[in-house]
Amino acid sequence: MNRISVAMILTAALASCDGSPSGSDKPAAVATRDPMEAKIDALSPSLQETTMFRAIRDGGYTCQKIVRMKKHEPIDGKATWIAECEDRGQYVIALQPGGIFWVSGVPQPKKH
Repeated sequence: MNRISVAMILTAALASCDGSPSGSDKPAAVATRDPMEAKIDALSPSLQETTMFRAIRDGGYTCQKIVRMKKHEPIDGKATWIAECEDRGQYVIALQPGGIFWVSGVPQPKKH
């Protein structure tokens, strides 16, 4: 009988100790990475640059050549890159769900 009582007490104690921080009823959020981000990361640096160049051009900007580019910390949970073009235009390129890029920037005026 003592064995059953001890086993029941241990079972109850372990059941109440689930490893989560005390006072937290919510499970920890798991960050998910966009599969397209992994594909971009797997590309060579020149192909990554080409991908971002196309995103900038498709966004309607006049970039002729990217002279500097780096991956930035995620913004609002989205993979983000920073690029600068030879005309000094600077762009933030964020990967949206579905493999679509959102481009914002400070483009340089067109030379006439």
